[in-house]
Amino acid sequence: MSENLTAMTAEEMNLKMTYKRVKGSYNWAGGLMLIQFAIIQLVAVFGSIIGSVVMSVQIAAQGVTDPAEMTKKLMESMASPFYLLMVNAAAYLIANTLCFIISKSASKNVYPAKVFGKPAISALDGLLCVLTVLGLQGLSMFIQVAIMNITGVTGVNEQAQAMMSFSDDIKHDVLMVIYFVFIAGITEELFVRGGVMKLLSPVSKPFAVIASAILFGLMHGNFNQMFNGFLLGLAIGYAAMKSRSLWVPIICHMCANAVAMVLSYFEYSIGESFTNIEFIYAGVVLVIGAAAAVLLYKRNGKVTNEDGFPCEGAPVIADEGKKFTWKAFIKSPTVWITAAIYIIYGISSLTAIQ
Repeated sequence: MSENLTAMTAEEMNLKMTYKRVKGSYNWAGGLMLIQFAIIQLVAVFGSIIGSVVMSVQIAAQGVTDPAEMTKKLMESMASPFYLLMVNAAAYLIANTLCFIISKSASKNVYPAKVFGKPAISALDGLLCVLTVLGLQGLSMFIQVAIMNITGVTGVNEQAQAMMSFSDDIKHDVLMVIYFVFIAGITEELFVRGGVMKLLSPVSKPFAVIASAILFGLMHGNFNQMFNGFLLGLAIGYAAMKSRSLWVPIICHMCANAVAMVLSYFEYSIGESFTNIEFIYAGVVLVIGAAAAVLLYKRNGKVTNEDGFPCEGAPVIADEGKKFTWKAFIKSPTVWITAAIYIIYGISSLTAIQ
């Protein structure tokens, strides 16, 4: 009797310690989002300081001596799309890379994994992953247009829209493509799928895909991209789990952003008449993506705990349960703080459609 009681007590204590360990891992996932946000703000502040000094020197070299005129020119330069894009590119490159490095230390005692390796799926499956992502991107285009028509607002302010649109400034356009296709496509996958999703994986891989997609959507900080980010996060998370490597998710992400850049360029070149072409493209890619998703699922099945990055071993808890997934996730203070910050940030970016 006493031995049984001692054994049960030891088992309960072990379960409690395991739960604490899992919850700590989820806290780290949300914490990384907060660290990323903080680093971005710090880099933006330092970028503004350095930029203002450099621009002030350049303006003074042009012979401008009047303080009011110098201030006016300085404000105009710092509000230019090229300058804002340059600061954003530097901020996200630094923040995402540092957070990936931090995540490796945070997860090594919880759920260690090697995130780079030869993909465990075929080239055909990789292509199906890309097509699925593009299909969901097409779906989100329809959803965004519907929401904007119903509400009369867009989630991106004019300043951000100018930063993300093609212009007559070739320097801006080249930097924009590099930023969105390469910097965002690579470093966001390092950070989210290589860091956040891994920290959410100790108990359930399917849970990790969904929860990381939610955080990925929030991370974009505007309501135009939050839902798009969530949908793409589901497909890219699936690709990461099934391929057991970050190479496929990176390719999927880069392709999605590259297509967005191509569409943006045609919109800039053609003008308002491009709207009909954009809808046709979205409809076609949605149908192709849906077919690709069905075939991909038939070939690879649903995500299980056997999937994911190699060298992870068995989950820390054998049986999946809401207590160790969604309940622990919802109780994570860092997740709530992250959600609050990005939702407030998204609300502040709402702009009435002219």
